[in-house]
Amino acid sequence: MDLADLGPAERFAAGALGEPGHRRFYLEVVAGGIRHSFPAEKEQVAALSSQGLRILAARDVSVDQDAVRHILAAGLDVSEPEHEIFPIGTISLGLTGDGMVVLTLTDPDRTEGVTFVVAPEQFAAMALRALEVVAAGRPVCQWCRLPMNDPDHHDCPAWN
Repeated sequence: MDLADLGPAERFAAGALGEPGHRRFYLEVVAGGIRHSFPAEKEQVAALSSQGLRILAARDVSVDQDAVRHILAAGLDVSEPEHEIFPIGTISLGLTGDGMVVLTLTDPDRTEGVTFVVAPEQFAAMALRALEVVAAGRPVCQWCRLPMNDPDHHDCPAWN
């Protein structure tokens, strides 16, 4: 596999573009002054965010909450990609001895990938914002657990 090392990320964000029901999710990494956009599935963004926060807590990684608030206040919206690198197949998360987060993204065929490093504060800010974006989608039907395009006229398969 061809694995490119982007080095330390200056910015790391996850989010969506478009209207609920038609959103496209991305992980966005700025490293070396270059913005890299990786298409992702909503579930990948949610899992990376929630599981990553659990890993940081379980490993007692020190996270400066003031820095997290500062990063969030600066804004973590994703931009329309200039070019998409590859759709994400797998995401691997690791920690260095000093608590830095190492992420590896690979394409679905595992023929190429990238690795980069973010500070735990960058990761925590990305994860908190990403979980907000994931939750802001279409409401989920309480009966069938499927997203509702129109809550007033949902054709619920559980009611058939």
